[in-house]
Amino acid sequence: MKETCEKFEVLLDPNRETYHAYQLERSRLRSWTPRTIWMYAKLLLAGRKPLVKEGDASQLGGDFIIDAHGRIKLAYRSFDPVDRPSVDTLLDLIREILIPQV
Repeated sequence: MKETCEKFEVLLDPNRETYHAYQLERSRLRSWTPRTIWMYAKLLLAGRKPLVKEGDASQLGGDFIIDAHGRIKLAYRSFDPVDRPSVDTLLDLIREILIPQV
């Protein structure tokens, strides 16, 4: 984490308090779609081990970016585990926060 996130804080929420506050969903049906299974299969074929996670396998994620003033700049609630904003979208928004446009 220090290598990739040294310029901003990353929230880890093992008790899922923020998860509930941001109204993220859980769904068994949407957690194990063919698209999700295919993503895991590709990772395994590429030699990557799946991350072993404790807790709720039906939990759907989200991505949130909050600026230094506590304003939510991005609130993205995933429809399924594969549904995420692009890395470019996230990095562009982070750059915009770190280097404000004049």
